[in-house]
Amino acid sequence: MRCRVCNSRNTRVTSTDLQDSTVTLRYCRCLNCKAHYKTIEKYAVPKPGPKLGSKTGTKVCGSAHPQSVLTEADVIKMRYMHQKGIKQKELIKIFGVSSVTVSNICQRKAWTHV
Repeated sequence: MRCRVCNSRNTRVTSTDLQDSTVTLRYCRCLNCKAHYKTIEKYAVPKPGPKLGSKTGTKVCGSAHPQSVLTEADVIKMRYMHQKGIKQKELIKIFGVSSVTVSNICQRKAWTHV
């Protein structure tokens, strides 16, 4: 942090005051010119709400999600093929998704609403 008087980097924070969850006041002093000053730091706080993929209905999940590659029918077919003994490497080639995606779908960690 630079001194506002002499522009030196030789400064120290003397105390900190937390106003609320988003604003912090820092009281500083310069070791060169002995100036005292205050800085105000504001932090963005994320809005509380459901996480992506939640079942609450407020977030889009499944094939309605704009970045979705698969449909619900693809997921059902993938799980059925995996139960019949088709290896995950073959499912990756058939459906064109990553190995992590296929693994999570087959273990029911992803697309849990289907």
